[in-house]
Amino acid sequence: MTDAKKLAETFKLFSAEARVRIVQALKRREMCVIELTSQLGITQEATSQHLRVLRDAGIVGCIKRSLHVYYSLDKQNMALVHKAVSTLCEPGDA
Repeated sequence: MTDAKKLAETFKLFSAEARVRIVQALKRREMCVIELTSQLGITQEATSQHLRVLRDAGIVGCIKRSLHVYYSLDKQNMALVHKAVSTLCEPGDA
């Protein structure tokens, strides 16, 4: 897959407002679906679907503790996303 194609796929991930808000929330701390659902004001099913998309893309990871699954950002993959977007926005050779 080309860098341009990977970057386009990344932008598609963040084309949903709920996914952007999930990433913003997880920047502060890890959370379970119930906490995220409460913050987002959407159904638990919708929150879970968005988390699955982000997890499949490697943007978030999860760990099960007791009865709850806690989600957190994959900081390494987020750093790669940041670098790719920054590279795209840098002035190029004309």
